[in-house]
Amino acid sequence: MDTLVYTADISVLEDPAVFERLLGTVPEYRREKAMRFKFQSGRVQSLGVGLLLRIACRDFGIEGADAHVVLGENGKPAFRDAPEVHFNLSHSKTRVMCVVSPYEAGCDVERVKEGRSRLAERFFKESETCWIHSFPEGEAQDVAFCRLWTLKECYMKVTGRGISLSPDKFMLSMMPDGIALEHEGPRPEYNFREVFHEGGYCAAFCLKDMPAGHRVTCREIDLAEVLPLNEVKR
Repeated sequence: MDTLVYTADISVLEDPAVFERLLGTVPEYRREKAMRFKFQSGRVQSLGVGLLLRIACRDFGIEGADAHVVLGENGKPAFRDAPEVHFNLSHSKTRVMCVVSPYEAGCDVERVKEGRSRLAERFFKESETCWIHSFPEGEAQDVAFCRLWTLKECYMKVTGRGISLSPDKFMLSMMPDGIALEHEGPRPEYNFREVFHEGGYCAAFCLKDMPAGHRVTCREIDLAEVLPLNEVKR
């Protein structure tokens, strides 16, 4: 089965009527998780990734698997009834992302923030900082910082260690033919890919032990087209 990499804009969920209608379509644990957020923006993001996961499970052929999610070591989520299938989720502002794959996966989407490139030396290896500084000062370096940060998050998530694995403990090299990882030696079993770095956001994913020739389908999902919104607008 192909790996599915889905992204979506969740602005449509900011409409209170749409939010309330679609909140009832996700599993109970997702509804409860969404409503635990203090601010509506967090609730919208949580619902958004839940909806995207539901769509990806349907397309992957495991519809309903998202209703039974369990947490493993360090809180990495997994499907209780389909442990051979892996997934990961991410959200930032009005963007959400989901990966469903036969291989261990991590994904991340981040909004580019002005001035973040000044923090490169604090979080990254010297060679990584030099790569960021190879771009013109200002927006270009901020985008480069965000690209690298997003890729690092992907690896931290695919390992299941998350923030317990500090981003300065491993190194990524942005090569013309791909992205190489050094973490206590070369780690070629981790395959990194960027989905986009435009429109004020960066998105990437990482798969472990993905064989050559495995097909990855990247798709931007229009929630307004694939979800039952017409009932809300009547």
